[in-house]
Amino acid sequence: MTNRTRGKGEGAVYRVPADSALPLEYWTASVELPSRDGKRRRKVVRSKDKATVLKKLRALQRDLERTGDLPTASMTLEAWLKNWFHQIAVERVGPKTATTYHSLIKQHIIPAIGGVRLDKLEPAHVRRLRDAILAKGRAPSTALQAHRILATALRDAEREGRVTRNVTTLVDAPKRGRVSLVTLDAAAGVRILEHAAREDVRLGSRWAAALLTGARQGEALGLEIDRVTDVLDLSWQLQRLTWSHGCALTAGGPARCGSVRGSDCPDRYLRTPSDREHRHLTGGLWLSRPKSAAGWRVLPLVEPLRSIMERRIVTAASEPNPHGLVWTAEPKRDANVETPRPLDGAPIDPRADNEAWHALLSRVGVPDARLHDARHTTADLLWEAGVSEAVIIEILGHSSISMSRRYRSRGNQVLLRDALSKVSALLTADVPPDAPHLAAHA
Repeated sequence: MTNRTRGKGEGAVYRVPADSALPLEYWTASVELPSRDGKRRRKVVRSKDKATVLKKLRALQRDLERTGDLPTASMTLEAWLKNWFHQIAVERVGPKTATTYHSLIKQHIIPAIGGVRLDKLEPAHVRRLRDAILAKGRAPSTALQAHRILATALRDAEREGRVTRNVTTLVDAPKRGRVSLVTLDAAAGVRILEHAAREDVRLGSRWAAALLTGARQGEALGLEIDRVTDVLDLSWQLQRLTWSHGCALTAGGPARCGSVRGSDCPDRYLRTPSDREHRHLTGGLWLSRPKSAAGWRVLPLVEPLRSIMERRIVTAASEPNPHGLVWTAEPKRDANVETPRPLDGAPIDPRADNEAWHALLSRVGVPDARLHDARHTTADLLWEAGVSEAVIIEILGHSSISMSRRYRSRGNQVLLRDALSKVSALLTADVPPDAPHLAAHA
């Protein structure tokens, strides 16, 4: 009989040891795989039961026929996630998103299912991750975020031939759950603006901009004086970003400088995709610009915000302001020292900005709401003013199915100016005639 070489996908089943007189250790089945570098490649499975190993062999043959190749070795999910994060994810997403990825991977995905081999992942493991997160009392939205990250990581693993299927596609994603939003109505908006104007509030204009334009926190805090003309150019955002160690031999490898935090590393650097723009201000605060010009928003200035902003810019130009920002931090205070330090023109830290917002709402006596919820207030006011959905999307920078409609307001400053004028009219209509001008303490 002529010997022949088995072709790709043909299986071999044999006993170990081959001598049937010796005690059985296990049965082995193998299939030939396409060569990648001229060397022979096989996929091997084992079992003490011959029927089981034959079943595994048939499964391998089906997967090989479907995908054209099979992984010959499998790392754990934890090992893959670490490799994927440092080699793929950080080159794809911005630093803030990467920080979220890292946190969810470290806190939730690895503890729940990180020890499972990639080729052994099953739909049950995906559900286990969801259940583990919810059992910790975390929100359903956290489970959804973790699911999406796992799905993306496994999609890349499938592309690289490390797995033959992405098991997350076999499981329904967790539901986001109900979110109770506290939305400030127009009356609350008027009270906030009146209060900011009547008090000796150094940055009352900051809150006026939030309510009258729906500007995101980062867009407002990162606004520079030279980007305020007849319009507000909101193309840059202030963000607190995480430094990476520059002393490690490999990305994500152990730090050699002895510091735990990347911010303390002498060779620290900001790891970010090459298509992202960042300008360092101080410490961990950066100005960041969206990678696509579609994310750069330009809004017209209308009254009363126009006068408020003009007054604030005059003040900002007279204060220490090394970064040329419209709004800068309040004077710093030392412990046990009554007199604050002089203004130094530092950017406003997002956390301090949030604290100031909640303190303002408490003083005004309106329901406590997240600063981001001021954008919902602006959206509601735009709807109430009869502004079209397309213009609302343009003003708030939202992404929606309606963005794909033929009608687009991008670049139409007349439409945007008219819409923002309507909101300003709604917010100021109930201000008593004898109330001080809103710009009094801008």
